[in-house]
Amino acid sequence: MKSFLTPRQRQVLEFLKEYISERGYPPTVREIARELGIKWTKGVEKHLQALEKKGYIKRFPGARSIEILGFSRGRSIPVVGSIAGGRPILAEENIEKTLTLDEDLAAGEGAFFLKVEGESMNQAGILDGDYVLVRPQPTAEKGEIVAALIGDEATVKYFFPEKSRVVLRSANPDFESLVLDENDEFKILGKVAVVLRVIRGKSSFSRI
Repeated sequence: MKSFLTPRQRQVLEFLKEYISERGYPPTVREIARELGIKWTKGVEKHLQALEKKGYIKRFPGARSIEILGFSRGRSIPVVGSIAGGRPILAEENIEKTLTLDEDLAAGEGAFFLKVEGESMNQAGILDGDYVLVRPQPTAEKGEIVAALIGDEATVKYFFPEKSRVVLRSANPDFESLVLDENDEFKILGKVAVVLRVIRGKSSFSRI
């Protein structure tokens, strides 16, 4: 069992994973220091030594010589754009592009990303322009955040089933809830598992 990481060590490890996933090779010590705001390269060396001692990385001679033990560069996850009725979600016509995600976060087979538009879920930490990773499942528990299809339009909301209807509730009180009954064309696409935010070319992830 690997040892516990300090917050700074975890930050260094996550940066290494992100950098390697994006570029295919590890960063230099100076690049790590600059990106994470560590004043001295000796500070980076200290964190790398700790990560190596705890079994997370292995280092070799050279400037770009860090291997993350047991790390996969990730899996390509499709980003679904417009969803046409009668077509499978992952039909080629629906897929705009792919994003690479660490296998630990990839949420199983069939997972896909939706890009969020609007501010209706901002108080749940899901902002306009974020990508949400959807784990496909036909049902959900009360209060879970789901991706749902209403007609041909996908939406991300809190799920509240009632006796004869379903309420899809926004996190932002400025937005009204969607109330659906048996006459509405509605289905759950899946549960939102991860939020991906890209800021100035850098990605950050949070689990739901």
